[in-house]
Amino acid sequence: MRFPGNSKCAADDRNKKDQMEPDRTKLFDILIACLGKEKNVSGAAALSSLSAADWQELITLAATQRIAPLFWHRLTQKGFHKTAPVDASEQFHLMFRQNTMRNMRLNGEFHLFLSKLNAEKIPLIALKGIVLANTVYPSVGLREMNDIDVLARPEDIPKIIRILTGMGYKPMKDAGLTLVMQTSHHLPGFMKKGHAQIELHWNITQPNRPYTIDPEGLWERAVRVRIAGSDALTLCAEDLLLHLCLHTSYQHPFTFGLRPFCDIAATIDHVGGVLNWQTVVNRAHDQKWQKGVYLALRLSSEMAGAAVPDIVMKNLQPVRTPDTVLEAARSQIVTDKYFAGSVPLPFARLLESSSWREKITIFRQRVFVSKAVMAKSYSVPVNSFRIYIFYLRRLYDIIRRHSRTFKNFQKSDTGVKSLAGRKKLIADWMDIND
Repeated sequence: MRFPGNSKCAADDRNKKDQMEPDRTKLFDILIACLGKEKNVSGAAALSSLSAADWQELITLAATQRIAPLFWHRLTQKGFHKTAPVDASEQFHLMFRQNTMRNMRLNGEFHLFLSKLNAEKIPLIALKGIVLANTVYPSVGLREMNDIDVLARPEDIPKIIRILTGMGYKPMKDAGLTLVMQTSHHLPGFMKKGHAQIELHWNITQPNRPYTIDPEGLWERAVRVRIAGSDALTLCAEDLLLHLCLHTSYQHPFTFGLRPFCDIAATIDHVGGVLNWQTVVNRAHDQKWQKGVYLALRLSSEMAGAAVPDIVMKNLQPVRTPDTVLEAARSQIVTDKYFAGSVPLPFARLLESSSWREKITIFRQRVFVSKAVMAKSYSVPVNSFRIYIFYLRRLYDIIRRHSRTFKNFQKSDTGVKSLAGRKKLIADWMDIND
């Protein structure tokens, strides 16, 4: 299966390039052909045709997608690793060892964190990476982690902040807890030198979105697991799968590369025996996540060999699923994530709008956000007169941040235009508001 690229792209150096050169498209095809558990003959043939330089590009691409250890594991499982040059094999082995050591250090810190919480009888639900690396994947080193995400009850947040501070963690950004809880679903990350960022959530969905949920059900259905040598809570099988789909579709619309789809495939493989697919379908509909869950599962099946039953896809598929939306989502996945992040959804809507009245409305809404959002963004008291000065600062920040992207769009840069168009198309179809 080949995925579309933008061979005519000429994006500026700052935004990198939103294009898939022919060789890079070929390498993506190889990644996809080898990520599934099934032995793919075409994948073996493609690997054997690679030059030493191609292997180096493949390593770089796998590393960029944050799946290098898993990719090498898949090659080894299938016996395809024998086609790799010695230096490429050594690099993959090194990346796996380094990630294993890093995750073990994170496990040690997480164990200490959990022990302090357990001592004070503070419940916590572990989310995403720390759970996947320790329970879903067969080895802790196969899944790279950006940070440690946890879900806490709102009333326990101040106590957990005190514990994190006592462990040497510092917030990346000072923000009033009350204001942040009104405008977001997690605090700014807590950092400690030499360790991963810890992100403290009180919900898995942002407030005031069509897909917002009450987290109480997650707590009622949470299950106990063993993580890093400690007892911990995590989401039940159905909620875990739905959360992964939500995260890659609604919250980061297909801009995190292939790793989320590998996570979904690995989760289905791991929990398949206890997973109630009808519950997944029902909750997706009830929580208004149907479109995002459908896209995430379909792409996981295509790209990572996820074992999704046909009846599930049939029951989830919306009445109208344009091929253009599917192609846009596929293109987003293979787009450089830093370039994809350079055009946020509101800016994409601004660029794509054909009405100057609509453009002005979008721009005004983007600049003149609520005082609560301003207070969180600029660490200024919400009732302070100074907050009005920061609206000027926000205007300046927006112009400075996006001026080059806007210029490229005005110059008919095909990369920026196609990226903005894809983001708006996907968001409109899934009814994402940002």
